[in-house]
Amino acid sequence: MLSRRNIILAVVCFIILVVVYDNRDILPANLPLSPSPSSLGNGTTGVTTTVTSHIKDAGGRTSPLSPHVLNYYDQVFSEKPAPFDFPAVRQQCAHTKWPEDDVYLKCGGMSAGLTSIMSQVKVCLKMALETGVGIVLPAMPLRDSKDLKEFNFLNGDAYLTYDKWFDAEFLIEQMKQACPQMKIIHPDQLDSVSFPVRYNWDIDIGKAPGFQLFNSYFWAGKSFKNYFEAEFKKLEDMEALSPNHDDSKKGITVVTIMSAFLLFRIMDDPTGNDLRLWNDLSTIIRFREEPRAIVGNLLGNLNRPFYGVHFRAESDTIWSSPDHQLAVDLEALDKAWNAYGKPGEQKPLIYLACGDQGQIEKFVSAGKERGWEVTHKWALAEGSPETLKMIDDLAFDFQGACVLEYGR
Repeated sequence: MLSRRNIILAVVCFIILVVVYDNRDILPANLPLSPSPSSLGNGTTGVTTTVTSHIKDAGGRTSPLSPHVLNYYDQVFSEKPAPFDFPAVRQQCAHTKWPEDDVYLKCGGMSAGLTSIMSQVKVCLKMALETGVGIVLPAMPLRDSKDLKEFNFLNGDAYLTYDKWFDAEFLIEQMKQACPQMKIIHPDQLDSVSFPVRYNWDIDIGKAPGFQLFNSYFWAGKSFKNYFEAEFKKLEDMEALSPNHDDSKKGITVVTIMSAFLLFRIMDDPTGNDLRLWNDLSTIIRFREEPRAIVGNLLGNLNRPFYGVHFRAESDTIWSSPDHQLAVDLEALDKAWNAYGKPGEQKPLIYLACGDQGQIEKFVSAGKERGWEVTHKWALAEGSPETLKMIDDLAFDFQGACVLEYGR
């Protein structure tokens, strides 16, 4: 089995094979909603089977996908999502003590590719829900589409607020229903008549004892809430002693804090509440209209069972070389077919998620030699110049690495 850490690291685009098999249960249908991936490769390649209980999809057809997968697609990609009450968000909101003072987290330090940014947004939301504070919608730099290692940290023009990355109205509206105590404001509203800022404070999470970047730090037995409240009390005490302290000044308190990647050890909560909350937060981050439209167009051209392969072979890859990934991916595909296929049946199509067209062609050729037909977003859009243009008009982090592949 893959380790818990590997499940978390999936958000940074490890090579994941998602087995989606047409109208049949590959594993027993009574597995939990978050099944653990089973490894058919060498530890860097996992094969997750999406388990069905033969439920109906939006078109009334029997779907091979589990309810949480269908719900994720509906909330994040569909034209009009069905009502969903985000039960884990509601539970956390009811459990949290919400202070009377208007305190807002301003999360920073978010960067890299889209999946990393989505994870960091979830960290920010989780921090706010645990501590009972509002959030200022974060701003994240968009990478250079030609040089993926240029993160544009120091380029102010490259920073896009949340509403330029994702559907901010959806987040605000759903959070208003699931957790009305949480207030969400746009950074443009700061220091306005409606939201005067009384204090601008910083908490340096990097100075927390034993903290190491990219190593998970908080968990059910070591809560972020306790840490935040202790640090906030220090800031209040320092302000009270300041010679410039002014009791008559009114307004909100904004606390800037790094939304560190992998900050929470989600899988180490024995109650499962952290995992349920984490999954709810995934579902509340809805993509904007442009990528949603492209995903809808592409999925309409996928008309046979397929194995989904994430080939993390773009120029910025650090986890595994493209050649190594190619070898273990094809090995895992062969093992999956040997385990679940039947002699004489047509092999499923391979849908390849990759942003490098040169590496895609390499995979297509190698797959063909092993008897696999491989397709990808550009191939699926070949018959639609409009869809091809929509793809190519997007920045790399929206078109190449992950966003179009979420909807497959």
